[in-house]
Order: sequence, then C-alpha cells, then structure tokens
Amino acid sequence: MDVRCPSLFGRDNKVIGWMRHVLTAISVFQFVVGCCLLGYMAWVLATSITVSRFLSGTLIFTYSVIGLGIVFFTTGLVGWVAGASESLCGLRLYLCILLLAVATEIGGLLALNILQTRLDDILINGWAEVNQGTRNIVQNKFNCCGFYGPKEFAYTNYPISNSCYDTIQEVTAEASIASQTLKQSGCGAPLKFWLDDNKAVWCSVLAVFGGLQLMSIVLCIHIIHKLKDKTGYKKTSEKRRLHNEKGAYSL
Repeated sequence: MDVRCPSLFGRDNKVIGWMRHVLTAISVFQFVVGCCLLGYMAWVLATSITVSRFLSGTLIFTYSVIGLGIVFFTTGLVGWVAGASESLCGLRLYLCILLLAVATEIGGLLALNILQTRLDDILINGWAEVNQGTRNIVQNKFNCCGFYGPKEFAYTNYPISNSCYDTIQEVTAEASIASQTLKQSGCGAPLKFWLDDNKAVWCSVLAVFGGLQLMSIVLCIHIIHKLKDKTGYKKTSEKRRLHNEKGAYSL
C-alpha cells in the first residue's frame, strides 16, 4: 500500500482538524485577494494603451501588481486544496511555494531599498500605467486633474476626461445653465498626502498579509509533522498486525 501521500481523516481529524480549517480559511482569503488583483490588472490592461507595451519590459508597476496577484492566487489555491484534503504531498508543495513567495517578496523590498525608490516614483509610474477609469476615480475623489495638473495635456493628443471638470449650475430668472470649469490642481500631491496620512492603515494591511503568510508557514509545518507522526504510527501498527497474523498462521 502506497502511503507516501496520505490523507488522514476519522479519528485523526479530531486532533488536527481545527488547524486544517484555519489553514484553509487563510488560503481561501489569499486566493480571493489574488483573484481581485489579477482581475483589476486585466481590466486595466484591457482598457488602456499599456497593453501594447506589455512585452516591452518597461511597465514596472504593472509587472509588480500582476506578480503579486499570481503569488497570492497560486499560494491560496494550492493551500486551499492541500489544507482541505490534508494531503502530505500537497502540504509540502504548498510549503515550498509559500517559502519561495516570501523570499521573493523580501527580495523585492530589498531591491526597492537598494535602488532607493521613493513613493513619488511609484506614484508616477503607477499613474502612467493605470487606465482612465482608475484615474477618474482618483480625480473625482481629490477634485484634481492629471498627475501634475491640466498643463500635462498641453503638448499631447490625449483627450481630457470629464472628471477633470467641475460642473456649476447657474440659476437665473429665465433658466438654469450648467457650465464646466477645468480643475487646475494635479492629483500627485493630494494622492501622496493621502498615502502619508493613512500610512498606519496601509502599513497595517501589509503587516496583516505578511503575518498571515508566516502563520500559514507555521501551521503547514506543524500539520506536516502531525501527519508524518500519524503515518509512521499507522505503518508500525500495520507491520505489527501483519507480524501477529503470520505468527498466528504458523501456529
């Protein structure tokens, strides 16, 4: 009987069942986050001009978000399946992928630190690569136009979106007249100030994701040891039972 990749249920499930459920829940959450990131980037690429430059090797922000989405999607999916089935081979695969993902994330953070990448550089690259729908959301929220202001449209053929205009209703004795005025402030400064003001929030979110990954590693290692111990115990019990049966037959 092949017991290299066992899946243990029944009596053993009472001992390690809660860990399996926690690991599965974390994996499902990571899978959903990965799907959201990949879905958002698919929408961005499908509705912007950056899709034509996708293979150019210059879309650093796009590649980073897609890579992060793939990491969460893959680790979440493998962890979901491995945690739900308690397969020893699946858990080992999940642990390897998770360790590789954490090492990649740490390497990316070190690369940003070595290259001395500032928040301004990330915002500029991100603004240049996202689609107009994302820019409209930011422009409506911060009441701004463009990254530096409407002057960046002066020497380009890009149309100015309606989100760059403020609509003013002028009521007269005869009729109500709607007029539009162009917003003069850029979105770069208020977006940076908003990120600085909410630094505690998004740093906490990143810390939660990192903590969940570390928790998954610890749970996965613990479950693997539990399964190995129980598998070894079952092997010993089966050998002892076969030995007793052979002894009984010989008598």
